[in-house]
Amino acid sequence: MTLKMVDIGANLTDSVFTGFCRGKQKHESDLTTILTRAKAFGVEKIIVTGGNLEESRKALIKDNESGAFLELFSTVGVHPTRCSESEADPDAYFAELLALCEQGKHDGRVVAIGECGLDYDRLEFCDKQTKLKYFEKQFQLAEQTKLPLFLYNRNTGEDLYGV
Repeated sequence: MTLKMVDIGANLTDSVFTGFCRGKQKHESDLTTILTRAKAFGVEKIIVTGGNLEESRKALIKDNESGAFLELFSTVGVHPTRCSESEADPDAYFAELLALCEQGKHDGRVVAIGECGLDYDRLEFCDKQTKLKYFEKQFQLAEQTKLPLFLYNRNTGEDLYGV
């Protein structure tokens, strides 16, 4: 009997899967090979994580493109190291995330809000207060869409639980 698995946090929107590393083409896209190998080893479903608005859009596209290999689902949200990307117009940014959630939920492909949470080890990407602010905003997305949260926590002590 082959063990059946679900990958719950695949970062398949990363450019490394299309052959790019540090802005340079290093090899041909190998995503199809990776998905085929995953299926051969018992992975039946994959949840592709969205780390920001752009990646959340790409995750939904990957769901459509690669469905023949495996059942792919996605999350929509903002990773704690990417929170500053929404600072220019937070209301518009989160309205777009909400629209993606609603569309993907209707299609059965968006299964969670996230990957959201707190990360105090990497404050060079985004300060603590901004991370807290946008983590809380993602609770609003979860409430509006009735989707669960896909949580991320790195070196935050009890702060994650306090939110």
